[in-house]
Amino acid sequence: MSAAVVNFFPGQGSQTPGMGRRSVERDADAAAFFDRASDAVQMDMRQLCFHATLQQLTPTQVQQPALTAASLATWIAHGQVGRASGDRFAGHSIGAIAAAAASGYLDPVDAVRLAAVRGRLMAETPGAGTMLAVVTRRTASEAAQYAHALRLADQYDLDVAAVNGPTQVVLSGAVAKVEAAHKELGPTSKVLLVSHAFHSRFMAPAQPEWSTALDGALFGSGEGYVRSTDGEPADGAESVREDLRLGLRQPVRWMAVLEATTQDRSSIAVWGPARGVARLARPYLQQRQIRMVEEAGSR
Repeated sequence: MSAAVVNFFPGQGSQTPGMGRRSVERDADAAAFFDRASDAVQMDMRQLCFHATLQQLTPTQVQQPALTAASLATWIAHGQVGRASGDRFAGHSIGAIAAAAASGYLDPVDAVRLAAVRGRLMAETPGAGTMLAVVTRRTASEAAQYAHALRLADQYDLDVAAVNGPTQVVLSGAVAKVEAAHKELGPTSKVLLVSHAFHSRFMAPAQPEWSTALDGALFGSGEGYVRSTDGEPADGAESVREDLRLGLRQPVRWMAVLEATTQDRSSIAVWGPARGVARLARPYLQQRQIRMVEEAGSR
């Protein structure tokens, strides 16, 4: 029996030209999945993932389904055959949809379909918003870091978009307020190159249609999904559905996910463009290596 693995799936901003290509070209199941996903969302995933420039991949309505398809193609080609009891699955922001599919709760094509809906809805939200990454002093626990992030958000009238680790949080909100916070916080902060204020009150207009899409999706039986909104293990399909629902507006509690999944010394794998998620996991490695499975290698 294979040893249990913690499987992470990347979030928005991880897109890479050519992502998933070798997996699709070398594995018949991954290729068939890519073609079915293309038909489902009426986007040519081969063209987008293999040939589009970074600029062409960046728009939210394109990036979210493309990243989901590429990550799941890599999982289908290299991961699912060796899946073991006790494996856990988590995704950062949009990566949670891929994690829901890899853990068995969603059909992979349905996952890409949901990612396309999510990307479109988020891209259509009104208002001039953006996001701010803030480097903090190292905190001892996610609870302390989340409390610190909430204080920062309250100070600048912003929302907490993510608690990424013991030294980084992300705030989200109106452009003018983000710029004011950046000016005051100085070099410890960085305005992100994003089109909207994701994981903030600005996403509220998209919530009703997103909830409808999730309610209409078929969720099956799965195992090992870890919720990105609180770091807790899902106790069934409705728990996964609710995590995806909340994840549109609420912060990504990635530090909570890392605390929950790395304590037992399980090995760690990242499926799809891996560098961002792998970097966030570094404080928790404890001499382990992260297996970055963007393209090659069987488990």
